[in-house]
Amino acid sequence: MTAVAFPELATERLILRAFRREDEAAFAEFAVAEDFWRFLPGPALDRALVARFIAARVAEAERPGLRDWIFCVEEIGLGRGIGMVRLSIASPEHRQGNIGFSLDGRLRGQGYASEAMRALLGYGFGNLGLHRITALADTENARSHAVLEKLGFRREGSLRENFFVRGQWRDSDLFALLGSEWRG
Repeated sequence: MTAVAFPELATERLILRAFRREDEAAFAEFAVAEDFWRFLPGPALDRALVARFIAARVAEAERPGLRDWIFCVEEIGLGRGIGMVRLSIASPEHRQGNIGFSLDGRLRGQGYASEAMRALLGYGFGNLGLHRITALADTENARSHAVLEKLGFRREGSLRENFFVRGQWRDSDLFALLGSEWRG
């Protein structure tokens, strides 16, 4: 079987790439802040969990699969990771995927989330030939809603109590974008 390389995507200001061990220091600074993990399923992040997360992503990057990618988002000018984006193939047969993102809250409002997601959508629709890409966002996560709508996603409905987040059931809004609607 031929080894598969982890994809690398570049934009004007960003590189979406595999995680490296040295990403742990940058992520330990911002990923422990509540505005980074507030809407993410799982426990509140601390330095130990960040270290385990980075180690798992580094191991995945050494043997990448063909259905799930979690990219480190590196800001070229800063020379460090500023967040992560994910693309998963939900159904190869139906050419459907889903995406997610979380970035350093200290850099909010500078368009990094939209720029990273544009690159990821281009990869999903262009390189992988996906027909439909979905995203879930907590119903209270107005910033994620704004990014998705800016990219052309439509809100298709709400999923009631679909994530158990730190002891509380949370509702999510379902967003979708078709390849034919993508303006990339």
